[in-house]
Amino acid sequence: MICIHYIRCHQTFQDNFPYRSYCLPEHLVLMEIFFSGSQSAPDMSFRLVDIQNLSCLFRQRRIHLHQPLRHVLMYCAFRDSERFRCLPHCGVVVDDIARYPNSSFFNIVFQRKTPQDTFLQCMKVSEGLCILTIKPLFDNYFVSKYNSCTLQVSILNIREVFFVKESKLRLRSAGLLSVAAGFMLFLYAPLEIYFNNKYEFWFDFYDLIPLCLLMFAVFTGVSFLMAFIVSKINTRLYHGFLTVYLIAFLCTYIQGNFMIGNLPHLDGSTVDWAQYSGLRIGSVALWVAVTVLVILAVKKLSLTKVADAAGTVSGLISLVLLVTLVTLGFTKQGLEHKFSMINTTYGELEMSTDQNLVLLVLDTVDGDIMSQVIEHHPEYKETLSDFTYYNNTMSAYPFTVYSIPYLFSGEWYEDQEEFIEYAKRVYREAPFFDDLEARGYRMGMYEEDAYRLEESMFRFENMIDTTPTISSIAQFMKLEIKLVGFKYMPFDLKRFCLTIPAEFNSLEKTDDISDYELFSSDNQVFYTYLKKTPVTLTDDKCFRFIHLVGAHSPWHQDAQMNEIENGTYEQSIEASMTIVATYLQKLKDSGVYDNTAIMILSDHGYNIEDDDSSEKRQHPILFVKGVGEHYDELQISSAPISQSDYLEAYTRLLDGKQGDAIFDYKEGDARERRFLFYDYDEPTHFYEYMQTGYAGDVDTMYFTGVEITP
Repeated sequence: MICIHYIRCHQTFQDNFPYRSYCLPEHLVLMEIFFSGSQSAPDMSFRLVDIQNLSCLFRQRRIHLHQPLRHVLMYCAFRDSERFRCLPHCGVVVDDIARYPNSSFFNIVFQRKTPQDTFLQCMKVSEGLCILTIKPLFDNYFVSKYNSCTLQVSILNIREVFFVKESKLRLRSAGLLSVAAGFMLFLYAPLEIYFNNKYEFWFDFYDLIPLCLLMFAVFTGVSFLMAFIVSKINTRLYHGFLTVYLIAFLCTYIQGNFMIGNLPHLDGSTVDWAQYSGLRIGSVALWVAVTVLVILAVKKLSLTKVADAAGTVSGLISLVLLVTLVTLGFTKQGLEHKFSMINTTYGELEMSTDQNLVLLVLDTVDGDIMSQVIEHHPEYKETLSDFTYYNNTMSAYPFTVYSIPYLFSGEWYEDQEEFIEYAKRVYREAPFFDDLEARGYRMGMYEEDAYRLEESMFRFENMIDTTPTISSIAQFMKLEIKLVGFKYMPFDLKRFCLTIPAEFNSLEKTDDISDYELFSSDNQVFYTYLKKTPVTLTDDKCFRFIHLVGAHSPWHQDAQMNEIENGTYEQSIEASMTIVATYLQKLKDSGVYDNTAIMILSDHGYNIEDDDSSEKRQHPILFVKGVGEHYDELQISSAPISQSDYLEAYTRLLDGKQGDAIFDYKEGDARERRFLFYDYDEPTHFYEYMQTGYAGDVDTMYFTGVEITP
């Protein structure tokens, strides 16, 4: 029901009808307007009013089950309709299941035009209520016939009476924009990031989706409420609000989906924002261009049309994003539950009195820089006096993600399958792990990126079955918003959104592992654990793979493992060597140093000239000590070693070979070593290089012409 509150007599009525007592005075007139179940005449316009039997207010209480849902006949007979499915003025009929079985659901809906001879007819006056059927005249006047007397009245604009003003009607567009923006930022963006980086996070889709829905609901509700409040304050202000909202939505969509190719890496590296002036200029140009275009469109087409178009565009963008998200979810297997396991420190410092094999990985330590650091620190030669330093070692890949599985399998990943499937197969089927188990070794895998792959990871004793939860919902959502902001915000705001996926690890809460401590690759965390935890002994043979941050940026420790704000790459290497010295001394103090074969290595090298460069990362470190091996000083070998030789070297160390006798290649041998180069931003496009000389010399590397693409 709606109340029309201002009906006045027209001068024509006063001139032609002498009985003033019959003039309609100013008063309230109640009218029933096409709600479901109201009754209409066959030529009634959808936007006008049928007022009949208002005092009765009769309504059907139950549905007639025998009626068809889409009854399309006028008054249940063909003879009363001009065409099947249509009424006399082409209005579509939907069956009325709420009140009167022969009326339409919306009376006559979607009927845009009415005959020009429409009229206002007074049907009757009953109980003090004016019962009217209102029809518009082309001249905005209305005619009423009662007792053969013609009454002509003027009425307020029908559109303004029955409907919200045009500016208020645009709330629909604001609502669509709110839903589209909320969906893009708080459903699509977090889930898309998760699907493409699933194994960077400890949580799975089912942990993430409730929080995404919560953020979406809050944002959408608050956004629409703001639009509603502004619309009530001032029409012009609301127009401005809607225009700004449309500009922000379009720019954010373009920024987050088409201008992300050269963004800084979220790997903890210190970002030199001055190097990204091109991205800044592009971001500013985008916002200026879209702003100008939208304002010009509003001035040329009117805000009404632009707002309608905005609603349509936002709906189409949301549909595209939805299809993309669903596709990613299935192709990336993002909907799978992750195995409920955590990577603990269990057994990390438990060593065998029989025989041990330890692989200690210091991430991103470059062979050339290490050689320089050793020359400046003679004490490191003393620390590593029982080791052989292979200073001419060639890595397989320039980054960690492919390097680590290769160390265990010797199987090149060339994107012939999903990487996750490759990684699962390595940890499940690698002959190296089978050999260790056959020899009776207990295995510990202290590697943050290796767990939660599949059930086979339980072959490593530090992987504990558990049920993790989020310890802080607020902090979790804050990190998610920062991830989304880094991708979608204007360039100059991205610096406030820097984060790394590893920050989520601190929010993993496990209530049922009070006897265990979570493993962390952080240098400081491991160093603290190392100093406070004694080495325990067992009769079982032990294999320990320990992967630490090493010299990976950011650099926050000095040589004494003190926390500093802005460290250097060389200081991180020195900090790593402090950890190595402490670890080796713990083994010596516990009496297991001599019966332990140790390899200290890095997964790849580093380009000290350019932190973001994928080049010059082919030269890792490699130090090796066999069981019972002793020297007076550090041995150095320039034999042309490749990470493809490591599997054979492991086996020989297990067999009791010395560190200087585990490779077939000797110093001075000529050899070509393979290196699969790829850019960090394009990890599935490989370029095959061959190294013909010294590992650290890029001038002796050549491109074979082989490119490997998905």
